[in-house]
Amino acid sequence: MEFLLNSMRKIDNDQVKEHAFGTEQSLEEKLAICFINPKDFEKLNLVSSLHLKISNKERYVVVKVEKDDNIPEGMVLMPVSIWSNRLSIVQNKGLLYKNIVVSVEATRDPPTKFKEIMEEFLVKK
Repeated sequence: MEFLLNSMRKIDNDQVKEHAFGTEQSLEEKLAICFINPKDFEKLNLVSSLHLKISNKERYVVVKVEKDDNIPEGMVLMPVSIWSNRLSIVQNKGLLYKNIVVSVEATRDPPTKFKEIMEEFLVKK
């Protein structure tokens, strides 16, 4: 199902705070997450034990999902983080991190780990 992905800063899901004062586990708990409208939650046949796989043409992440009445239908909101940045794209020589068309689907796969994302940046010899 197609959605629009937007990222924004959230007080309870702050990457800087988790890097400074948290652990890798708290980083994953607070930031490997997305928020969707309860009606979309139902349309996707989600239950609390399922996660959401969010993908664009280039990459994907698996994150926990929470219902939020403040999110418009058809939109996925993610806190600004390494997880949402994976789905950002370059368009017209600029970084696009709002209104990105993504596909979403329910999955039993675990959320993408912080180390897994960081390994992509390592220089391989």
